[in-house]
Amino acid sequence: MARHSIADDLVSLPTEHSPQRRAMRLYLFYRFVLAVGLLVTFLGGLGPTFLGATAPSLHLVVLAIYLLFTLMSLLLSLFEREAVQAEYLFALGVDILALTALLYTSGGANSGFGILLGISIAFAAQGMAPPIALAAAGVAALAVLLETWLEHSLGHGNPPWFSAALLGGSYIALALLSVELAHRARANEQLIRQQDRDISNLTELNEHIIQQIQTGVLVLDGHDRIKMLNDAAWNFLGRPISAEGLELKEIFPPLAAMIEAWRRQPDTRQRHLHAQQQGTNLLVSCQQLGRGDRAEVLVFIEDASHAAAAAQQMKLASLGRLAASIAHEIRNPLGAIGHANQLLRESTDLTPADRHMTEIIDRNTARLNDVIENILALSRRREPRPEVVPLRPWLERVRRELLESLELPAERIQVQVVPDAARLRLDPRQIQQVLTVLVENAVRHQQALGDRLQVTLAGGVDELSGEGHLEVIDNGRSIPAEIVERIFDPFFTTLNTGTGLGLYLAKELCDANDIRISYLPVAAGGNCFKLRLHPNMVA
Repeated sequence: MARHSIADDLVSLPTEHSPQRRAMRLYLFYRFVLAVGLLVTFLGGLGPTFLGATAPSLHLVVLAIYLLFTLMSLLLSLFEREAVQAEYLFALGVDILALTALLYTSGGANSGFGILLGISIAFAAQGMAPPIALAAAGVAALAVLLETWLEHSLGHGNPPWFSAALLGGSYIALALLSVELAHRARANEQLIRQQDRDISNLTELNEHIIQQIQTGVLVLDGHDRIKMLNDAAWNFLGRPISAEGLELKEIFPPLAAMIEAWRRQPDTRQRHLHAQQQGTNLLVSCQQLGRGDRAEVLVFIEDASHAAAAAQQMKLASLGRLAASIAHEIRNPLGAIGHANQLLRESTDLTPADRHMTEIIDRNTARLNDVIENILALSRRREPRPEVVPLRPWLERVRRELLESLELPAERIQVQVVPDAARLRLDPRQIQQVLTVLVENAVRHQQALGDRLQVTLAGGVDELSGEGHLEVIDNGRSIPAEIVERIFDPFFTTLNTGTGLGLYLAKELCDANDIRISYLPVAAGGNCFKLRLHPNMVA
């Protein structure tokens, strides 16, 4: 931050409503009131007898001129000008001349009239640079001494040199004190302005952070009306058209009922809430702001799946490393068993029962080899390499490769893209591997449908949320509700010939690409595995 001297601050005094401008106008108004008061008291004979006693005519003329100048200065201050210090200097110069002349006409330094000049110096010094203010105080002190010398020269009695010296010294002391007080006031004002800017910046930063975090933040008043919410909370509440100022029960009754129950029995534990509309489980925690039964409440809302995924990831990390090392150790002896079995099958002395046993060995070694390959694929997984992919041509290519590898007729796999020109930023190789696993899984588990099985590769961009999505939909039998939560667990399978690693591998690849995969039953019958891509992954 650039530094400014006090003189710079004074030369460029700011707008009409600044404290410096108001202080200057107060000084000019004081001068005008002083001139009017002195003139009225002199003409009406209301003041002390020493006022104008030495030279009444001169006293009246000086008062009239002083009143005229103070009125002019007050009126001119209504116009904005940059030369503020010049205004102060001109006003103080007039005061020095006028009040010194009035001091002469009222009996000199012993009359006590000179204190009025000290008040003017104290006022003016607050708006002037320190050297100028001290110089002006010195001129005022010199003027009082000259007035005292003039009295002595004209034979008006013994000159009150001591009183004149005290007045002059008081002027300089008042100037020093006013300059110091003004300097501190401006330093405090500058500090307050800087603190205001810092607080404003911190407030803006906090609001930005609150809006960007994935945790929903909601503030409710004592009547459960929404005072503030961030974007995440707005999403959790179902993206209402209007939220702030409304009662929570009008927007999300289950959450309102939960908070009302929390008010009756407050605790710090998180509570689970199932949002049927969004199909998500929420973790809700509340914190009271202030005191009283109906104080404001700060509510934090999180997606329970994130916490569950984090816990699952930590649990499986060590298991994955262990499984990879075990798989590597098993691979060599398993290969030896398979090779020995092939040599055994080539023997001409085997009975039909023995040949059947070798087929069992061959089938199970192949299955074990698939498990090992999947485990090693997880441990060797490379970092995602996202690129912008035109969705329809890419899905058409994936469809052709799946038809060829699975030996299916063309009508068994369809492609749907909305909008047709949708483009997503993803790793095409890894996400194709995910889609392959999902399609193979559908074909393997829905063999009972035969030629009636239909698989759809769908994709596009949601107009409302801006999210991208990919879907694998089949018309087969829905997955039983009791096992839905386990389908992505490693080694979980409902087929005797399955490895239980296909969907787990698909989920791991999705997590690595920051894509959320979930299972949704199709209302008309069938299954849908949906991949959700963040809006920043939409090209």
